Amino acid sequence: PKDPAGRQNLETNGGVAWGPWNFTVTQRPSTGAALLDVRFRGERVLYELALQDAFAAYSGNEKTQFFYSDAAWSLSQLSASLEPGVDCPEGAHYVPVTNWFHILPGGTAVADPTNPREFYPVCVFEWTEDHTIWRHMQNSNPPDVRGLVRKTVVVRSIATVGNYDYITDIKLREDGEIELKTRFAGFIEARHFDPKGNPEEMNFSTIIRPDLAGPVHSHLVNWKADFDIAGVRSNAFQTIKVKAGPLKNSNFAGTQEPMISKYLEREYVEREGIGKSTFVAAPQHPTVWSVVDRHATSAAGNPRGYAIALASWSNTQVLPDDHPFTRAVPLTKYHLAITKHHDDEYRSTSPYVQYDGAETVKNTQDLDRFLSDGEAIIDEDIVAWIGVGREHIVRQEDLPLVSNFGAGFSLVPWNFFTQNVAASPPWEA
Repeated sequence: PKDPAGRQNLETNGGVAWGPWNFTVTQRPSTGAALLDVRFRGERVLYELALQDAFAAYSGNEKTQFFYSDAAWSLSQLSASLEPGVDCPEGAHYVPVTNWFHILPGGTAVADPTNPREFYPVCVFEWTEDHTIWRHMQNSNPPDVRGLVRKTVVVRSIATVGNYDYITDIKLREDGEIELKTRFAGFIEARHFDPKGNPEEMNFSTIIRPDLAGPVHSHLVNWKADFDIAGVRSNAFQTIKVKAGPLKNSNFAGTQEPMISKYLEREYVEREGIGKSTFVAAPQHPTVWSVVDRHATSAAGNPRGYAIALASWSNTQVLPDDHPFTRAVPLTKYHLAITKHHDDEYRSTSPYVQYDGAETVKNTQDLDRFLSDGEAIIDEDIVAWIGVGREHIVRQEDLPLVSNFGAGFSLVPWNFFTQNVAASPPWEA
């Protein structure tokens, strides 16, 4: 359907109540999808959870290398209403958003804020997933298998920017987890290839047809998570690292070799700063990153909090830190950065970096600038800036359209509850 009549559940505002969750959903003109005042069983978990930017950097020589900061183009205004049965399942609810961009014949657009209209780029629906929250087989005769089907409420936003579509799902689950994933869709940006005219293109691209090259490029998205653990704005950031080392006064049996064991190293990060409150996940150094309320502890002594966990393999910026593209959009260097909240530090990139990323602007929206003053972040109102993404090495199967792929992360209760709140244990102790 080309008009709202085909979307049966049209919402007049963005308020959502489902199971244990309450929140408000919107889509901002530049940065896209956002959830506000996110509460679980009445307790606030997040003041704001919002997409910030989608970055794509393409390989090439001094004439063909380029990047996109898609929030500069708009992660909303160039999109269309979602299609029932294609983008969202039957029964989904659709949220209206104001749009003042008008697409013209030929694909160009004109912006006219005096002539706004409503469209529906966000839908909300309940979903039964293909896996359980918990499952166990009791060793008995006969075997006793029990499990709990996982239900979730999904907020789906699709933003189209030129040739690419960003399909973003925010899943809020019954056990308190929030999973976010962005899938990259659409068609590739390609270049002409002539083995005699530009043979160097083979260094930058996959040659997908005799005269067509698909340059390698990144897809990196960034999110803002402004935590208020249980409604409290005085939070801290804790790391728990899994390490290995020798045990004191303990050797392997019959030898003088020290016994080696894994152990946990816990630390609160005291100040913001590059290299201090910025992190890149490494598989050889497993770490839990969590935002906690140090003054609300369980009977076991654990502070209540939420952990930030990558849900899939995710790379960061492969270009060096002094590359113009990296300096323009420094958020691409990190999986995670923690800063103290300030009202004037409201987004991780400026929309103007697309047009002159090499020229710094005083007091601009820039993540490295937020980190530079080294403020204390223990028992403060803190913000987590989370980045995930993939390098897209083009293949022939990316013609004519890309098979959707993506990256994501989860916000996971970390000692926020005394036990799994989705259901009681399957058997009494």
